[in-house]
Amino acid sequence: MSASLAVPEPADPPSGGKNPIVFPVVGAARYFDDWGDPRGQGRHAGNDILTTWRSPAVAAEDGKIRLWTTSSRAGCMLYLYGASGTTYLYVHLNNDLTAKRDNRGTCAPGVAYANGLKTGSRVKAGQLIAYNGDSGDAEGTYHLHFEIHPNDGVDANPRPYLNEARRLLFPVQPLVKPVTVGVKGTVTSAGGGIVELAVTSYRVWPGGTWVTIPARTLELAVPVESVVDESLVDLILSPTRRTLSSRKWKATKVVAFTIPTPATLAVSAGEPGALSVDRIRPG
Repeated sequence: MSASLAVPEPADPPSGGKNPIVFPVVGAARYFDDWGDPRGQGRHAGNDILTTWRSPAVAAEDGKIRLWTTSSRAGCMLYLYGASGTTYLYVHLNNDLTAKRDNRGTCAPGVAYANGLKTGSRVKAGQLIAYNGDSGDAEGTYHLHFEIHPNDGVDANPRPYLNEARRLLFPVQPLVKPVTVGVKGTVTSAGGGIVELAVTSYRVWPGGTWVTIPARTLELAVPVESVVDESLVDLILSPTRRTLSSRKWKATKVVAFTIPTPATLAVSAGEPGALSVDRIRPG
């Protein structure tokens, strides 16, 4: 969205190379290296992340928010001033009330921004901050124009950051007490206290609805107290872990519900060991 001097690609992510940023879009998303490409208004200063209408936009790291609603080209946008000193721009956020691109919404909480968010709000990494759309001069193509400015300076290529970013299953919910996660998917390996699923939908309680997602691998711990449907006992409770390739267990679909746990960044990312099965049944 803005033109600035070209700078070398960063050697490390903004947190010093130890903790990657959180990928700013939850759900279906694809991007390519269009940083520096020519645009009518100058050089492209970010990466465009193609996504779906109202997909969640989340904080790349802990930081403070500034809302921006007065640019006709950017449409609804915000700045995230990260705790690391890096500034992030989220551009072309949603301004539609329906998926028909009606442009009847405004740059307001619940439409463009997460409810309760305002300039000066502090957020945690992975927290819902906005909804993606096609406002401004992006009309017709749902995407997030995402910029990274290390040390609040000139823009850097976001692609190496995005390539290493932690992708979330669902946004972090810092003010919510322990959550229960439901997942639907196909068992890909199991045994030794672990079940690995190719997950295609999830739900988070309290609140929430079932959300369909592109298939992703999720590893769940299976404690001895887990309730396992009788038809799945031989599969799930094998003493040793095995990849499922036999005809008997091929494409076994299940529904699993987790033990309530705080919605930390590790839980929201579905990192191995972060989620444990409470009960699991055929799906």
